[in-house]
Amino acid sequence: MNLIPRTVRGRLLAGITLLVSLGLLGSALAAYVMLSSFFESRAERQLTAITARVDQSLSRQRDLLSVERALRQLDGDRIEAVFVDTSGNAVVQRSKGAFARVLDAATIARLRGSPGKIMRLEAAGNPYRARYHRLNATVGTEGVIVALSLHNDEDTLDRLALSEAIVTSVALLALVGLALAVLHVGLRPLQTMAATATAIAQGDRTRRIPAGVPHTETGRLATALNRAFDEQHQAEERLRRFVADVSHELRTPLTTINGWAELYFHNDLPATTVTTAMSRIAEEAAGMRNLVEELLLLARLDQQRPLETAPLRLVELVEAIVDDARLIDPDRPITLSAPSDDPLVITGDAERLRRLVRNLLGNALQHTPPGTAVRVTLFTLPKNSAVRLVVADDGAGIDPGLRPHLFERFSQGDPVRRQGSGLGLSIARAIAEAHQGTIELRSPAQSTGCEFVVTLPSMKG
Repeated sequence: MNLIPRTVRGRLLAGITLLVSLGLLGSALAAYVMLSSFFESRAERQLTAITARVDQSLSRQRDLLSVERALRQLDGDRIEAVFVDTSGNAVVQRSKGAFARVLDAATIARLRGSPGKIMRLEAAGNPYRARYHRLNATVGTEGVIVALSLHNDEDTLDRLALSEAIVTSVALLALVGLALAVLHVGLRPLQTMAATATAIAQGDRTRRIPAGVPHTETGRLATALNRAFDEQHQAEERLRRFVADVSHELRTPLTTINGWAELYFHNDLPATTVTTAMSRIAEEAAGMRNLVEELLLLARLDQQRPLETAPLRLVELVEAIVDDARLIDPDRPITLSAPSDDPLVITGDAERLRRLVRNLLGNALQHTPPGTAVRVTLFTLPKNSAVRLVVADDGAGIDPGLRPHLFERFSQGDPVRRQGSGLGLSIARAIAEAHQGTIELRSPAQSTGCEFVVTLPSMKG
């Protein structure tokens, strides 16, 4: 059976109760031990003083009569004294009877065997501290057994133990009640958090947890949870926008395909028109296929699947893509600036990095007028910490209002004259981040042209 409470309140209460109980029991035990030690030390001092008085009384006496006088000089109801002869028999005693009865031959022999040692004796339930003191000046006696009754001391210790038990129990109950009240107040923010989180889970996305006192545990927890709820809300909004954008992107080609199909089935079209319809259907289907492939690539990059990385020469990779672009658009001046003595070896996924460079270069070719110059630059940052790829053009630039959303999915530079799916820069950013790199737009807002800068980790760094 599991005795550990499952709730935070129960565990805190159990911990507080345990600590308080140990503290109270420890202090009560310490007080009991200290008082008991004080009584024992006092008894030892009193026994030593009594034996000294007996020695002083008998210092000039030579007969048993002097022994009786010495006994009468002993004051106090707690004092017991028994003189013993050389044979171990009691000769003269000052005793109430109970102590004398406990002094049998074996007990006297044990005391005589350890002179000066204080021993504990029990007589009719009454405890004593006794010691044997050897006498040298008295005729007819060898020594004296002196004892002190511990009845009052034991009674005091018993009453102390009872008082401590009552006080400890009452204090423990009071502290448990106080702890319950403090825990109720202290855990109230957690209850509020749970209620708010439940409301959010049930659909109320506008609810947020009260911030509380800053720099406290509950305050930091509330801030972290609110940030998580905000991130979740933003992720859901991005998902809604993404689904809406995908639906919007697919609506146009699907409408085109459906229109040409209905025209074919409901009209007796000439052969040339049928050919046109099939061509348009094929074009729209190819566009949809490219869109689906780009979405699939983004989904894989979002899932952070492992890349097929290997050492590759970035200069050779970029040169091949620039040569392809020159073949596609031979009238456009496309320049490549790269170090001739350094192949810029990096570790990466060759296919993904080709896609990144093609997207940036294709973006420059597609969104600038014919004949606009495009510059591709490769170089190494100081201390070989990273490799940088820059793709710049001399086009009209990007509207400042579009810059904050430039790398978002389905972001279009010209909403009226739509070109492409609007996923190229999103894919480029996802590929750069998958390689632990960055991509950014560096061109000033007031100038013409675009300058995209990609920074990738270098193998030398």
